[in-house]
Amino acid sequence: MVSVVRQKGKFTEDFVSSMVEAIRNNQQPLVLVDTGGVMSAENGRIFGVCDGCIILANKEKSAEALPAWREFATRNGVRVIAEIVSDLNGTDELYPPSRIMHRDQPGMESPELIKGRIAGLERGHIISSPVLEAVANRLREVIRENSELTEGELLCNVNGATLVDRLGITEKNDPFLGVRPQHLRNALRLTSAVAKLETVRVWNVRAAILACAMASRFTGNIELYDVAKGYFRIPEVTPNGDGCNACGVEWEVLELSGFTLVRFRPTRFITECDLPRIYPPAVNTKKPVIISHDGPPMWLDATVVRAYWRLNVPYVAMLWPVESSRPHEFLEGKNWDEVYPYAGPAVVVAGLEEKIGDIIPVSFDLLKWDAPVIGKLASGEVVIDQKESHVQNHSSVLPLLKETLLKIHSLNQISFCKEVNFDHVIGETICVTTSESDEIIFAQRPNRHGLTRFVKNREPEATSSVVACFLKDESMGGAYLLTTAFIGSRAPAEPWDYEWADENSIPFWSSHALIWEQSEIVPGTETGDCP
Repeated sequence: MVSVVRQKGKFTEDFVSSMVEAIRNNQQPLVLVDTGGVMSAENGRIFGVCDGCIILANKEKSAEALPAWREFATRNGVRVIAEIVSDLNGTDELYPPSRIMHRDQPGMESPELIKGRIAGLERGHIISSPVLEAVANRLREVIRENSELTEGELLCNVNGATLVDRLGITEKNDPFLGVRPQHLRNALRLTSAVAKLETVRVWNVRAAILACAMASRFTGNIELYDVAKGYFRIPEVTPNGDGCNACGVEWEVLELSGFTLVRFRPTRFITECDLPRIYPPAVNTKKPVIISHDGPPMWLDATVVRAYWRLNVPYVAMLWPVESSRPHEFLEGKNWDEVYPYAGPAVVVAGLEEKIGDIIPVSFDLLKWDAPVIGKLASGEVVIDQKESHVQNHSSVLPLLKETLLKIHSLNQISFCKEVNFDHVIGETICVTTSESDEIIFAQRPNRHGLTRFVKNREPEATSSVVACFLKDESMGGAYLLTTAFIGSRAPAEPWDYEWADENSIPFWSSHALIWEQSEIVPGTETGDCP
């Protein structure tokens, strides 16, 4: 899921300066900073305004990485409070405690250095570990030592930490204080009184889905708290045209029959000063809007959601990848990715009350930046090439695809294949009838899961037909996925394709084959034995 939607940026001067300022001026009892794994001058500046660090190193690199990062921390005036080795398939172990001498006061000891090994640490998965618990306890001590009420907390109308308690959330160990989609409706009910205020100040709300739900539901001004800037107002912006240009954000809009997908990503570091100039693209207001953005900052998401909700679209949902590895009651306790292995979860954050918190599957094929929209069918549906494209292996059909699609009506079928005749020769087919005198070989083609029958020393044959196959499900927003297309006549699925093969597959592929010299294969898969 993350590999599909995540967009990484570079450490620019604006970004580093803003981070340094945010850390230096924060009013929270504890701020965690993820600096990444590069010992750079930019990270040195960020280290320089921090008090302590936790070193997490891959098992294979830990022998070199731990002492190198320890030296980097010391050079930048930061105390190491934990050194953890990550072993994906190993076991957890909390090593015996050790004390280190305080760098500023000779003869004084710093708190015990936490050392250990942690297993199964993988993005999107929640684990329990004695090492993590030891680190958490140390951080809790820091929070208790700095637990006085801050100015931001004193001035707020909505306190995120208090709201979580009122919601009855007991598991608060994730970065979002345990807030999940099913909590949104009740959270809006509990804050309905302050929602009527002319200006509502929101403090310590960590889940972007909750901040966006409030930004759309509160009718007056809403101010979100930033650790560096204090409170700042979510601006009122109006979607227009293709979205703002040269504002530090680029946009993509994909209008489908079921919803409009708006993808956006920063092209540089975005600050609150940019926010009033950022406006999203115009959309069809009769359709729901789903936004996809690899945040933070959440105030950018809140600005976009509020702008679309002000257009009175049916609802606005936002992609929320963290839910992809979690169990859900409406899925009978199964994890999202068990039921929807090829779709991400989008949470409804603006809409009718009964719709808030609903989760909508969105196909990974739609979420890719520059999703390959091929065209539209004669019946009007958008057609998209799939992630592992079969069509790219049949390059001769690419110039004919748009015209082919315009000759096809879906009849609202879930899946179907269609042979389109152009009434004149349009190319050559490499699928030919074979005889006992032909030389046959088997091999695997790219993006296939079984062996294909090939024939050697044959020539392509003229044809006037194109075959295209399509598939859709609830995660496609009414669009069709082009599963394959090629010049030639329709053939049954190959025998290895258990999903699509039928009683005609073996007889057909026993008497037909693709021409060996015209095909791309996976090297090393060749065999003379029939599978």
